[in-house]
Amino acid sequence: MKRLLVLLLLLYPLSAVAETYQWTDERGTVNFADELGQVPKKYRKKARRLGDEGAAPVVNEERGAEPAKAKPDEAQAGKKVYGGKDEAAWRREFLQAEFNLKNAESDLATLKGRLSDTSRMNRSDYLSIQNSIRYAEDRVQAQQKRLDQLRETADRLGVPQDFRK
Repeated sequence: MKRLLVLLLLLYPLSAVAETYQWTDERGTVNFADELGQVPKKYRKKARRLGDEGAAPVVNEERGAEPAKAKPDEAQAGKKVYGGKDEAAWRREFLQAEFNLKNAESDLATLKGRLSDTSRMNRSDYLSIQNSIRYAEDRVQAQQKRLDQLRETADRLGVPQDFRK
């Protein structure tokens, strides 16, 4: 029973799906947070939820975050669109894909680091970590494949390289 609990606890964080918010501070540093509440108040209006095709969330102190609505003519005026997405959408999508890949690689490195000292580990803990490593490796491969597919799609649609950063 204890082994099963340890295994579940090891796998639980890997299966979590979180929303990620991005904002740029006055020094030009790009920052990330898991919740809108972690974003400093003065940047909340500029914060963007990664992977969200909509506009930036607007925070009302009473009701929380709501998507800001832009007029259709205003949003598309003078903007070049590639595959139905403008520059900001492509940048967000690439940022999210790269961020997810880095997180998966970081999780994998952490698990591999836990195997560096097996002297205090029993066999079931060792096997549990081995299984978690296999899962994390699959996750890294899936995120890399997602990023590669996004790059291929961007190449096919002629998305400029500066939109991919």
